[in-house]
Amino acid sequence: MTGAAKHTLDAIATATRATFDKRRSILSFDEYLDDVALHPRRHLRNAARYLMDVIQHFGVDDIKHTIGQVRRWRLFDQAFDENRGRVAGQERVQAALVRVLENFVRSGRIDRLVLLHGPNGSAKTSLIQALTRAAEVYSQTDDGALYRFNWIFPTGSVQRGKLGFGGSSSLHAGSYAHLEGTAVESRLPCELKDHPLFLLSREDRVGFLQELVRPLQDREKDWMLPEILKTGDLSVKNRRIFDALLATHHGDIHEVLRHVQVERFYLSRRYRCGVVAVEPQLSVDAHSRQVTADRSLAMLPPALQHVALFETAGALNDANRGVLEFNDLLKRPLDAWKYLLVATEQAQASLDQVSLFLDVVMIGSSNELHLDAFKQHPDWPSFKGRMDLITAPYLLRVSDELSIYSDQVPRALTGLHVAPHALEVAARFAVLTRLEPPEPGHYPEQVRDTIAGLTPVEKMALYDDGAVPERLTQREKKDLRAIAARLYEEHVNDDDYEGRHGASAREIRVVLLNAAQDRRFDHLSPIAVLDELRQLVKARSSYDWLRRDAVRGYRDVNAFVEDIEDLLQRQLEEEVRESIGLVKAGSHVELFERYLKHVSAWTKGEKLPDPIHPGRSVDPDPEVLRLVESVLSASGESAEDFRRGLIAQIGAYKLEHPDDAVDYELLFGNYMRRLKEDFYTQRRSAIERIETALLKLLDGEPARDVDPKDREQAERLRANLLIKGYNDSSMRTIVAWLLKR
Repeated sequence: MTGAAKHTLDAIATATRATFDKRRSILSFDEYLDDVALHPRRHLRNAARYLMDVIQHFGVDDIKHTIGQVRRWRLFDQAFDENRGRVAGQERVQAALVRVLENFVRSGRIDRLVLLHGPNGSAKTSLIQALTRAAEVYSQTDDGALYRFNWIFPTGSVQRGKLGFGGSSSLHAGSYAHLEGTAVESRLPCELKDHPLFLLSREDRVGFLQELVRPLQDREKDWMLPEILKTGDLSVKNRRIFDALLATHHGDIHEVLRHVQVERFYLSRRYRCGVVAVEPQLSVDAHSRQVTADRSLAMLPPALQHVALFETAGALNDANRGVLEFNDLLKRPLDAWKYLLVATEQAQASLDQVSLFLDVVMIGSSNELHLDAFKQHPDWPSFKGRMDLITAPYLLRVSDELSIYSDQVPRALTGLHVAPHALEVAARFAVLTRLEPPEPGHYPEQVRDTIAGLTPVEKMALYDDGAVPERLTQREKKDLRAIAARLYEEHVNDDDYEGRHGASAREIRVVLLNAAQDRRFDHLSPIAVLDELRQLVKARSSYDWLRRDAVRGYRDVNAFVEDIEDLLQRQLEEEVRESIGLVKAGSHVELFERYLKHVSAWTKGEKLPDPIHPGRSVDPDPEVLRLVESVLSASGESAEDFRRGLIAQIGAYKLEHPDDAVDYELLFGNYMRRLKEDFYTQRRSAIERIETALLKLLDGEPARDVDPKDREQAERLRANLLIKGYNDSSMRTIVAWLLKR
């Protein structure tokens, strides 16, 4: 080995040893009890409390949502793993999962199976895996420390005269936990990962733990000692070893505990340690085999050679002290998992030779088809009482759906340019296919007409960022905003809840990957995505959601493609216009703020300073009022009602934000966009001329063939579009498409 290699290896060895010691990876039982007394909260928890600590460890964010402020638990962002496995949206599902775990913690028992159900591809498995991956990371921290124990039997040279080894003892009071490997004759691990505190009798244990719990309860009023630590006991194998040693040592517990080596363990899905996923299969999820039947008796002390020791294995065994995940649970024949009736309620599973007593959170997933079928089964009532059902629908917000494709698609298309809006086109289509028509009769009379006329595109915009249709009057907009949360929750408890049907993210991902293969483009173009969507909606025989009857414009997939194309056109037109820079940024805001000053003066019957003659005052300018209102006010709405509605909105904003200046862009963003649109509409021919000049510029035509002023503006347009994420090819595609349309 070279000097450099040896130096590197020595450094690694030193660091590894330091980490091993720092993490207190191996302890004697006495050392472990000292740590329990020092950190009781860390040791006195069951699997449910541990998962709640995982969730709280990574923290929570309050985010703005259609239904108001909602909580998003950060572990589902997977920031600790570079956002790989991030779960987009699904805050409602997160909250439901946390609520179930909190109920387990409050009761002190894990007595139900958590079943996430929803359509295929609604992130059920991703939610579970995000939780278990966070648990793996947490188990590496000091606060996440978990311990099990092994039985250590030293060689005759270390311990003679004890347990049939013969000779005199050279070690009377010390533990065998830290013996070197050569000094150990045999080591029996606990494959079930029994809690080390189970080595104390129930009576002694509870008295000791209650003393440790009192200070915890003073700090955390809802903190309680889990039932498993009050009534739990050693597994069959460990109990037989313990009793045999106790008999050999004539009841001396100290001598028994000398053989205990407490070992820290870490949760790991890969190595099936505390995190296990069970796929649909026919076998039972655990089994046992006799240890002493096929192992050399010479390796065990005589006191144990005549004791029938059975070791257990399988998913239930490996998942103990952690999480057991059942993928597509209801795809399994019922007889293969009937044992869960007892396993969930009593935390117990009976095998041929022994019984397992469990401390594990069981989480399953199922699609709606299999759940509907299971509800018709005679055993459904029995299982329903032992399950917590959590609905996981498809996402209903474009921004959430878009984040899925933004994470996945660029990685799948390594090196291929993804044009702006290509992913957004797909996300909009996916969400539109999932929306359900609202029932006007569920709402107050004054908003029923508004609800009845709400189009899928308008509902999509309302869900995403709270935007209300510009066509509505001020009063209608206010009323719609007031019931937006109620609209979002309308179908939550329906069998056909909103988000049960529609295109899955998996199906849309295929659309995007196919669009990337379009030979007309050397990039992923939104135009290609639109064309692929047109092909998708023709495949009615392949997808149930394509065969649903349209209701008031909802579920009309062909119309959705056209709607998305119109949205894309408006979006691209605005993007190009802004990039041309025909008017200085913010001029529409200045015009609107000027208009509001005139409205305020009109409402109060006051005058305004004369901009031409300082020191004089003038009435509000009717021409300024007329100019803006001709663009903004709804058809049939009087100027007076429109003005008073604006002032009322500003007043309401000030009541809620007394210390903040009015954010007109936030409060009246729709109006800003309409003023800007009106400005550009009046300059359509000039914009088309500049777009044509850009195409010539990109095609390399001689400068003399393009008007100098148009060329200058075309170069500005190109530079700004590059900043927005286009390349020359993708900007040429969208500009040519706009001119053609």
